Amino acid sequence: MNPLQWEENRDLKLGEGVSRTSSEKAKLFELQIWLAGQGAMRDLIRAESLQQAIEFAKNRYPNCRIDVPPQAAKKPRLARSKTSPSVVANSRRKLADKK
Repeated sequence: MNPLQWEENRDLKLGEGVSRTSSEKAKLFELQIWLAGQGAMRDLIRAESLQQAIEFAKNRYPNCRIDVPPQAAKKPRLARSKTSPSVVANSRRKLADKK
């Protein structure tokens, strides 16, 4: 075999309705995909339902294990300091501008 050629994976099933959708009702689903001999990767799959997203992922990545990762916790809001030098300087400047 020529080193510039490679054997494409014949098990792949790609195309509209098989590995992706263009439906207006579709949403993005985050899936964790485990490929053989490699670590896990996260992929966003556009589908109408979670079951359809899993089916699309199985068609796109044959012989893989698919997990649905738990929802990430929301980030806490940052607490703003009211006594930092820049905040105090800004409040003094605003007071001076009012007078």
